[in-house]
Amino acid sequence: MLHLFDERPLLFRSWRVLRFEQEGDSYLLHMSAILRDGSRLEIRDYLFADGRRSYAYQWMEVNDSLRRRWDNAPHWPDITTTPHHMHTPGQETPGASSVTNLEDLLQFVDTWMASGQTPEIGESL
Repeated sequence: MLHLFDERPLLFRSWRVLRFEQEGDSYLLHMSAILRDGSRLEIRDYLFADGRRSYAYQWMEVNDSLRRRWDNAPHWPDITTTPHHMHTPGQETPGASSVTNLEDLLQFVDTWMASGQTPEIGESL
C-alpha cells in the first residue's frame, strides 16, 4: 500500500505513517502527507476482519481549511455512490464520489495537481 506513495515522488514533499497495524488481511493505517503545493492529506483507512472497510481522506489547504474530504460513513443514503461521498468547502450536503481507496485518492490528487484547476463538485477529473 505504501508503494503508492513511493511511486509518486513528485507529488509529495513528505509523508509519514503515524500508525500501522496489520493482522492477517485486516489493517489499520493512519498517515499524513504534505503535497508539493504545501497542502496536506490526512489518511485513515481500515479493513476489518469481517471484510468491512472504513476510510476517511481529508485534504487540507495550507491554511488548514478543507479542500476535499472523502469517506464512506453510511449517513448519506440519498447520494448515488452511497456510502462513498465527498465533502467540499461550503457544501452542506456532500456529493457523489468515485474516490473509494488510496489508488483513487492519489490519482485524483495527481490529476488535480497536473491540471492546475479546481474540479467541480462531484467531478472525478
